[in-house]
Amino acid sequence: MTIPPSIFSPCHGVVPLRPRLENWMAELLQDCPRLDALADRFGAPLNIQSVDPFRRNIAQLTDCVTDYDLPFMPMFARKANKCLSYVQAARDMGIGIDTASHAEVEQCLAQGVPGDRIVCTAAVKDRALMTLCVGGCVTVILDNEDELELLEDVAEGARKPVSVGLRLNGFERDAVKLYSRFGFPLAEIPTLATRIATSETLRLDGLHFHLNGYSAEDRVAAILQTLPLIQAIKGDSTAPFFLDIGGGTPMNYLDDAAGWDTWLVELDRALAGDRDPITQHNEGLGRKLGGHGKVDSYPVAQSLVQEDWMRRILDHMSDGQTVAAHLRDAHISLRCEPGRSLLDGCGMTLARVAFCKRDSAGTPVIGVQMNRTQSRSGFAEFALDPLMVPSAGPRKEAIEGYLAGTYCTESEWLTRRKMAFPQGVKAGDLMVFPNTAGYLMHFLESRSHQFPLAQNVFVTEGNAGHVALDDIDAG
Repeated sequence: MTIPPSIFSPCHGVVPLRPRLENWMAELLQDCPRLDALADRFGAPLNIQSVDPFRRNIAQLTDCVTDYDLPFMPMFARKANKCLSYVQAARDMGIGIDTASHAEVEQCLAQGVPGDRIVCTAAVKDRALMTLCVGGCVTVILDNEDELELLEDVAEGARKPVSVGLRLNGFERDAVKLYSRFGFPLAEIPTLATRIATSETLRLDGLHFHLNGYSAEDRVAAILQTLPLIQAIKGDSTAPFFLDIGGGTPMNYLDDAAGWDTWLVELDRALAGDRDPITQHNEGLGRKLGGHGKVDSYPVAQSLVQEDWMRRILDHMSDGQTVAAHLRDAHISLRCEPGRSLLDGCGMTLARVAFCKRDSAGTPVIGVQMNRTQSRSGFAEFALDPLMVPSAGPRKEAIEGYLAGTYCTESEWLTRRKMAFPQGVKAGDLMVFPNTAGYLMHFLESRSHQFPLAQNVFVTEGNAGHVALDDIDAG
C-alpha cells in the first residue's frame, strides 16, 4: 500500500526525519479507535509488534547468501528484543539464536530451539550459565582464559564434548588495529586450539569475532586475517567448522535517506546562529560548531544496508578469489548475528500524551506517559520522528515543542529534537515511536520509579482483528 502523507502531518520534526513504515503500521496508525482500545486493554506505553517482517528479513538474508552456494546459519541476536514470538519464528524457520544471558539461553531451550542452533556470547559467563549451556548442548563462545578454565571444570563428566568457539581480537585494517575489549589476541589462537584439540571434554567448532561499527571493509579485513588461522586449525579436514562474523549489519530507517543530510545542514546552521534552534537549548547532540563531530544517535540513514552490505563482503576479491569462494573452498560455514536488521519493520511503541505546558523559558513541553529508556538503545538521541494520532474533539493551536518523559529529572526528554504540531497537541493524543523493535524498546528499559514495563502485543498482517500478548508477558 502507499503510505498516506496524512499519517506524518500531526507531528514531525521542525526539520523532518520521516520514518519508513510497514503497511501493518500504517493501517494501525489510521485506526485511532483500535489504538485507543489496545492502550486501554494492555496499558501504555505499549509495544505493538509483528513477526511478518521478521520472517521476510530472515528469508531475504538467507536467500542472499544461498546465491553464493555457501553454508550459512544466521544467529538472531536475542538481546535485541526479549519477545518469545521472535524466538519461535526463528526456531520454525530453522535459523540459530545468539544468546547473551542465562535467561535467554533458558528461554530458547524451553521454546524447543535445538542446542546446536544456540550460541552463548554473554559478555560475562558464570558457572550457572556454563552449566546450563553444557546441559543443553549449547555452543559457548569463549572470550578469555578464565572462561576457558571455568568451562573445562564444568564440562568434566559431560556426556559428550562441549561445542565451543573462540572469540578473536587484534585485527588490523590499513595498518591500524581495530579496538575491541572482547576476545583473544589472534596470536594466541593456535595455542588455544591445540589445547582444546587435546581435551576430552571440549570441541572447537568455530571462530568468532564481533567488530564495533558497521564497516563492511572491517569485516573483510577480519575474515581474511582469520582464514589462515582456520587453515592451520583444520588442515585438510572437511569436518564442519564455522566462522561467525557477528552483528553490525547497517540499516536505513528513513523514508528518504537524504533527509539526514538535510537535517545535519540545518543543525549546523542552528549551531552557527544562522537559523532558529532545531534542538533543545540549541544542543549539538555531539555535533560541534563548524560541522565537526558526530550526532550521538544510531546512524539511521546508512547507504549500504542489509543484503547489499553482505554482498559487498562476500564479493570482495582477494588473491584472485572472492571472500565467498575462499570460505567455500575451506569448507567453512558462515554465521552472523543480526539483530536490528532482522527486526526492521517489526515494532512501534505507543504512549499517551498526558499534558501540554510551558517551561520557565516559555517553551512548550509535551508530557508523554513513557520514559526515555523505552525507546532508546546505547545512543543519546532517537533520530526518527515520532508520529501522533490525534484524539477526537476540537484541536488546539499549532505549536513547536519538546517531548518529556515520566522520570522526575530535568534531563528526561524522549527526544532533544524540536517537534512541530500543526494541529496542536492535547492530553489523550497518542504518540507513536516507529521501528523500535530492534534494541530500542527493550535494550535499556527500566522500572525506575517502579513504573511497570511496557507490555508486548503482536498483530498479524492481513488479520487486523487478531492481537496476542507475547508469551514473555503472558507468563
